Amino acid sequence: ARDALMPAKAEILRRKLHLLWPKADTFAEFVWSGAFSTTVDGLPLIGQVPGHRHLFAAYGYGGNGITFSYMASAMIGQLIAGQRQAWFDHFAIDRTPVT
Repeated sequence: ARDALMPAKAEILRRKLHLLWPKADTFAEFVWSGAFSTTVDGLPLIGQVPGHRHLFAAYGYGGNGITFSYMASAMIGQLIAGQRQAWFDHFAIDRTPVT
């Protein structure tokens, strides 16, 4: 369903760009879209990847990427330095989500 909508959505974006910058070549040689989702509880997944001692990840931000990416950088920095905080469990990759 998402892929079927891409040509029309790309055309809308092309027209909007043309309104902002009439001299621009707005031809789209390739059109793509990304998946957007969120976790069940709305919180991102941040921390050590289970089973991988030296691998840390931060994903699942939904629409709050700017806020959560800053927080993730601080959390992962503390985890690498061995300064784990109890509240990190709320964002653990292997947590049981509360719905």
